[in-house]
Amino acid sequence: MTSDTITLSIVIPTLNEETSLPRLLAQLHSKKSNTTEIIVVDGGSTDQTLTNIVDTVDLIIKSQPGRAEQMNAGAARAKGRCLWFLHADSKVDFDFETIITSSLGQHTWGWFDIRIDHRQKIFRMIEFMMNTRSRLTSVATGDQGLFMLKDIFVQSEGFPKIALMEDVAFAKKLRKLSKPFVSQHRVRTSARHWIENGPIQTIVKMWILRLLFCLKVSPVWLEKFYYK
Repeated sequence: MTSDTITLSIVIPTLNEETSLPRLLAQLHSKKSNTTEIIVVDGGSTDQTLTNIVDTVDLIIKSQPGRAEQMNAGAARAKGRCLWFLHADSKVDFDFETIITSSLGQHTWGWFDIRIDHRQKIFRMIEFMMNTRSRLTSVATGDQGLFMLKDIFVQSEGFPKIALMEDVAFAKKLRKLSKPFVSQHRVRTSARHWIENGPIQTIVKMWILRLLFCLKVSPVWLEKFYYK
């Protein structure tokens, strides 16, 4: 594909996603046209992540680990006028091309509501809280599938190269430029981190992290706290 035929570039940062990533790519291919390219940026996977996808993406980039570093590397090589940053453990079952490209005809950036991929009722409450908070603050997180015009991404100098909360910091930069578009279509995200640490414990930890981030605590320290 040449750059003048690409409208949307999907950038997926990965690290040891041999199970989740092929499933996501299959879903994307079932919905995408030849005007969309898929870029996977790997941060040093030690499993079969790259072996499993070598024939199903347009470009594989190897970079230093860290979502900000990886997403910026993918955006730098993207051919589309629109960028969509998507986590490898996401699930997408709707016409994302039309939603993203049409919304970016009138807006400069946006995201999707989120659905946590688990049946327990507590996750419906968590989703409601996350989606409501994002709409009220105009700040979204990476698992909500941030998308934007590439020109705006460049103008905003990309994701800050910090250890954690790069998505929140970037969204705060974007909201100063314009009001976001928020789609009611939902990107599904894995519940694995919520299950591993417990839903309530994870909620408390994430709110503490966001508070400390607002208080300008070092992202390096926040990363250690997050993975503690």
